[in-house]
Amino acid sequence: MQDFMVTSHRRAELYHWFTALFAAPLVDEEIREFGGYDMHAFLDSLATLDPLRDAAETFRRQAGRVLQLTEPQVELSEHYQKLFAEDSLLDTASLAQPEDEAMMLMSILLHQHGTRLEDDDPLNACNQLEMMATLAIAGADANNESDRLALLDQQRELANQLLIDWLPPFAGTCRQRDSFGFYAAAASLLLAMFSMDIHYLNNVAQ
Repeated sequence: MQDFMVTSHRRAELYHWFTALFAAPLVDEEIREFGGYDMHAFLDSLATLDPLRDAAETFRRQAGRVLQLTEPQVELSEHYQKLFAEDSLLDTASLAQPEDEAMMLMSILLHQHGTRLEDDDPLNACNQLEMMATLAIAGADANNESDRLALLDQQRELANQLLIDWLPPFAGTCRQRDSFGFYAAAASLLLAMFSMDIHYLNNVAQ
């Protein structure tokens, strides 16, 4: 049980981190963290996992490039706006049209758990990533096995009915459109992490 709690909180940390990367342009303080010990230790921990090694190192290199920009916040924000403002890639319906059942699931989860984001659209990619984090924490903190298993089932459903469909084209489109490469690297790392996570949910977690 202790291993499950530790894993759940780690998974939630990752989903929260990716939500923060994509939900809004990064501010100066967040960008400065790219060069800090905590960020390098975090990426080192990801790189110890074979499926994440290449993607984590690519992201590290791209984060270093951001720090070398003349005006990192301004220039990175411009790249963000090109990808996620108009015709936003965060609108998952533009990447994969969900089934009605999947839409209903996400709407119910938003009603039950809420979101820290201003946009409560169930098709917003960041809301779905944030919900995975919320459910992981709730599962770790559940008071009984019945609630824990129910929250695990909700994570499986969310991952298998929604995220699995839009995440691969999201990462692919970011690679095509991101001329600088930072958000392409972030999306590729997200996809690599999710591929491990859905395997965990479908085959390991119980």
